[in-house]
Amino acid sequence: MGESRSPESEETQPASRRQSDVKAFLRRTRLPEILIGLGLVLAVAAGLSMWTQARSEGAATPALAQPTPFPTRTPLPSAVPTTTPESARTGTPVTLPIIPAIPLPSTPVPAASAPTRIVIPSIRLDAPVVEVGWRAVQRGEEMVTEWEVAENAVGFHIGSAYPGNPGNTVLSGHHNIKGKVFRYLVNVEPGAEIILYAEDRAYHYRVESKQILPEKYASDAQRAKNAELIGPFPDERLTLVTCWPYTGSTHRVVVVARPAPPTAGAR
Repeated sequence: MGESRSPESEETQPASRRQSDVKAFLRRTRLPEILIGLGLVLAVAAGLSMWTQARSEGAATPALAQPTPFPTRTPLPSAVPTTTPESARTGTPVTLPIIPAIPLPSTPVPAASAPTRIVIPSIRLDAPVVEVGWRAVQRGEEMVTEWEVAENAVGFHIGSAYPGNPGNTVLSGHHNIKGKVFRYLVNVEPGAEIILYAEDRAYHYRVESKQILPEKYASDAQRAKNAELIGPFPDERLTLVTCWPYTGSTHRVVVVARPAPPTAGAR
């Protein structure tokens, strides 16, 4: 007699067989590995898409402004160029002309009045100056004019040039009487400094020459020539006059000075 099967085993047998068939199919086709690989490909594609989008957005973003650098000091050009554009091209040095220094005047402002003080450091003279005029005197058969001489002061000849102005500034003084202000004028040598003061300003001079000229026993021509030294001149100068020697007045000491810059320490 044949083996009998229950209905339940008939129904369950196909289901288990189907599961077995599916497992066998999966093993044959390697479907799980394919699905895993597909997932990886999708993940990479998504990441690449996101990176491309972020890059495109970054390119559209305007660049940030660069910070402004701190200002730098521009070197100043040389005060005196040593080469010209031509010399810079050829490399040949050019010697520029030397501009001579302009000598300073003895004072910036010409005086508008007579001097009031004289200083001669080399003979330690510091004396007041007053204005003096002239008078008419009888000399033989002729009437001549003669300059007055101040007492205890140096006399400024009225009509001569004020300090700092073109012309001859003439001063005279006694050497052995009435103050003896020019007692040592004979000792002044060329190069010595003389300072006149007028209107609270100092006018500096440098001695150019000193002469001792006969007067008392000189001829009229000689006296006339001596008188020319205290006359007018077109250039600016200072002339000092006194008698000589100390024991008499037979000669005249005439000192001529020119405007000059002050020496160091002079006031």
